[in-house]
Amino acid sequence: MIGKPLLVQSEGVRASALVSIWLLGNIWTYQWFFETLSKISVLNGILLILGLVILGIKLIHRGIEVSSIPRYKPYPILLMLGGELGAIAVRWTLDIPQLTLMCFILGSYGLVGLFIDDTFWRKNLSLAAITALIVPFMVAFNSGLGYPIRVITAHTVAEVLSNFHFIAVSSHDIILMENGIAQVDLPCSGIKSLWMGTIFLLGATWLENRRLGFGWILVAIANLMFLIVANVVRVLILVVIIEVARQQQIADILHLPLGIVCFIFASALTWILLQKVPHKVSQQTTFITKDKIEKRKFNSNWLLIVILTLGIIGQFKPISKAVALTSIELPPTIVTQPIDLTPAEARFFDNPANPLVQKLRFQADALSGSMLIVASNSWQPHHPPELCFTGNGFKIDSMNSKQIDSSINARWISLQNGALSAIYWFQSPQTTTDDFVNRIWEHLSNSSKTWVLVSVLFDDAENPDGEVIKNFSNGIYGAIAHTLNG
Repeated sequence: MIGKPLLVQSEGVRASALVSIWLLGNIWTYQWFFETLSKISVLNGILLILGLVILGIKLIHRGIEVSSIPRYKPYPILLMLGGELGAIAVRWTLDIPQLTLMCFILGSYGLVGLFIDDTFWRKNLSLAAITALIVPFMVAFNSGLGYPIRVITAHTVAEVLSNFHFIAVSSHDIILMENGIAQVDLPCSGIKSLWMGTIFLLGATWLENRRLGFGWILVAIANLMFLIVANVVRVLILVVIIEVARQQQIADILHLPLGIVCFIFASALTWILLQKVPHKVSQQTTFITKDKIEKRKFNSNWLLIVILTLGIIGQFKPISKAVALTSIELPPTIVTQPIDLTPAEARFFDNPANPLVQKLRFQADALSGSMLIVASNSWQPHHPPELCFTGNGFKIDSMNSKQIDSSINARWISLQNGALSAIYWFQSPQTTTDDFVNRIWEHLSNSSKTWVLVSVLFDDAENPDGEVIKNFSNGIYGAIAHTLNG
């Protein structure tokens, strides 16, 4: 009888240590959340607090009983370790704080599962997944994923049209059609459809008490495919309306209802498939009693060591050989003057991962205009500049890949009915590209590279094949190459 209280006390200390190590060792996963809370909108803040209050009331109403001693359960432990490993993988590859926080929330629910009834934990797993999806993106939705998804969608639509020999249109044209397809496309970003569609599936799973298993995983994969296809079909219809029917006004009217209809159709197909997933077997909740503690206890020392080790590993990123740029010395023939970023640009580039962000007014012989130079070893600060041009009210006439001499693979843009011209490229120590998807792929395959985005908007219409443009571009290219390889 004397040994039992001591055993419980010892296990209680281990439980406290486990929770403390989890929270302290994972500060790097959620510190971004608290730093960003000050920027959250009032509406989202109210919704977030209201949701947490409702969730707390619901848990109290259900009479959940919490044990002070963790119990060995394979699935909660797997979710806990999987969330930790997922957060580390995201940090070392994509480096998107929203996804890192999502992994932490899921892993934390795995930790909670060691202290509560197993039936209750399984029943509310989908609710925990909904919380993990909503909270990070409610604070800051712009994760940088929207740009690559939009570009990949454009490539897919162009390939479909090419295979059917329907109309000759490039992915460049789809991103920005002659009369402003990007303005039609922006309100219906594909990332939002994927996000909302996943929340719909998880919510339906929770409300209908469907069993999470292999069948449900197949439904989840099908759901993502339905949403992707729906977004491609939406863009495809808009392209046909604008390019074939030449009805820009109809496209402007249809883009929002068309996006809603495609989303509803994809969600309906998902719901139909979800009906094939069996319901969870109703079981009576088994509350924890002190008599069962010793039978269910487990030595958590190994879990403490694993969590502590992963927490330490997560504090670091792979050793980077990237060049730490603080400035780029342009040739003396290019006279520059710093100009302020717009409020939208300042918010977008407000990230310590961006070592260099320069916006300059320039004069080079007969050329004049403005340029933006952004250096980073992360892909997130970089973006297709044509979307910024459109967002700033410019009408884009055409956009084409252009080889400037043998060194620069750039993208040449004509704006405002031919009155203005622009050029941009992404540059690393060894190569250049005008394709944003290639830029992302290069980061995933070698994150240690420093890349520089060069975006130039000229004050007048220019000839991309002229010697003036070649000399100007090569001057910028040479200055960046000298810095990167210095």
